[in-house]
Amino acid sequence: MKRSLPPSVVVAKVAATVLGWGFGTHRLLPAVHIPPREVREMKRFALILLLVALPAFATAAPTARKMCVFDPSGTHGDLYKFAERFQAAALAWGVKFHLKVNTNEVVATSDFKAGKCQAVLMTSLRARTFVKSTGTLEAIGALPSYKHLHKVIKVLSSPKAKRYVIQGDYEAAAILPGGAIYLLLGKRGNASMSKLAGKRIATLVHDKPGRVMVDTVGASMVAAEVGTFAGIFNNGRADACYAPASAIKPLELLKGMKKGGGIVRYPLAQLSFQVLVRSKEFGPDFGQKARKWAAGQFKESLKMAKRAERALPGKYWIEVSDADKALYDLKLREVRIRMRAKGVYHGGILRLMKRIRCKMDKARPECKDKRE
Repeated sequence: MKRSLPPSVVVAKVAATVLGWGFGTHRLLPAVHIPPREVREMKRFALILLLVALPAFATAAPTARKMCVFDPSGTHGDLYKFAERFQAAALAWGVKFHLKVNTNEVVATSDFKAGKCQAVLMTSLRARTFVKSTGTLEAIGALPSYKHLHKVIKVLSSPKAKRYVIQGDYEAAAILPGGAIYLLLGKRGNASMSKLAGKRIATLVHDKPGRVMVDTVGASMVAAEVGTFAGIFNNGRADACYAPASAIKPLELLKGMKKGGGIVRYPLAQLSFQVLVRSKEFGPDFGQKARKWAAGQFKESLKMAKRAERALPGKYWIEVSDADKALYDLKLREVRIRMRAKGVYHGGILRLMKRIRCKMDKARPECKDKRE
């Protein structure tokens, strides 16, 4: 006579029998009689459950990827802190990033290009090599304020803007503000655009738009690298240079302005930092999720730039008259049009930024024509 067992033991026995094939787990429980037909049905049902559950198990573990992070301050810098926030957010998108910091942007860029990193955090100037469209956000004179930049980033975070953020194998997965780039002068009297003619401007050799800007205003270029332009300006070998506020104190650029110089309060360009990825190394929705998240981080990311601007003594800021602003606008627009013709700037992004400028200020003279 078969002995009866409590229902809980029967359930455990069934589970062990069905799911424990080949593992001998059914031997751990007392024997209980189950009709063969019911066992077959249970096994069939369990197999269906397993087939349904397998994909979930397969995607549960995040995919490991490496991100090269450019931060001149190493792991103590604001860019690395952003990368850590991005790393934490990416876990929800199925990716676990290993961060590799580089204080030299050329090294970070080279590692990404060589495939040593599947993602990289870099400046928009370098990003333009991989994704020309988002690299065009740094176009000279294109974004007069942080509000303009914020609107552009929000547009590019929309699924409808996907064609603007992908170029070949590369995709811009995040865009964050890096601060406005200003003109720094050794003498305040050169703040007017017309006074820059004949002056020497320290210009980065790899910055094509910068070279064209110098030519457009009638100034002369003093060739410089990232590591040398500060010394050239501070030693008086150049009458002017350009940089974001966040670079002024670390590079001691106030030295070049101590004899009556200053900072022209007119954004020559908007520096941005971008996370680029190799699209094929990530899921189809990764980039879109990342861009939407990064757009929501705009205000937090902008704190670094605003903090650097507030830290500069007020006596160094040079206000620009409306007439001079109009001349700056006109001259820098010519630079953008020339850079588009040379294939450096992306025409679609230039048109997008113009639409935003004209939407925010319909009285701008450029809104009456279609040159840009």
